[in-house]
Amino acid sequence: MKKLIGLFIPVLFLMSCTDEPIVQHSSYFSISSFLNEEIKQHQKSKTRLAKEVIRDEVKESKNIDTPNWEHELKPFFESDIDKPAWHLAYECDTVQTDSLLQIVYVARDEKAPVRRMQIDYLHEQIQKIEIQFEKTNPWFSLKRQLIYKHLVGYQIHGEQQMVLSDPSCFEINVKFIP
Repeated sequence: MKKLIGLFIPVLFLMSCTDEPIVQHSSYFSISSFLNEEIKQHQKSKTRLAKEVIRDEVKESKNIDTPNWEHELKPFFESDIDKPAWHLAYECDTVQTDSLLQIVYVARDEKAPVRRMQIDYLHEQIQKIEIQFEKTNPWFSLKRQLIYKHLVGYQIHGEQQMVLSDPSCFEINVKFIP
């Protein structure tokens, strides 16, 4: 009997092991996947950037012929909500009209830095992504409004505040030049 039990326990253990993760998260929109596809298209077409940065009312403009796309789009990559850590952290609402589909994610979890994300599709093609991003701790506060427009460009408006310092405002406007 002891031999039978000794053989039975390892078999039960092996049966409970699978390659699938124990906890699967529901799939949210993956901005990282979308941006990686956009980057491939921009690199293929050799898209250039016309970039304007305003920080505390000081304006700087420049053209970038060979952009480092991962660096340029880093704030958008940081706003990806399709991660296991955010499983069930967002409510999703969908609005459909004739040719327009709008998907809106709103954070349920106060710890989630992306407070709201809206994706607008026209004829099943993403046209615009808007993100409200907030990250706060006792020493630092960062708020960003990010807008990405397919084939047009992107904008980032933000404010950051560090303890014992004045708030700093910034704005980044980028146009894609084919």
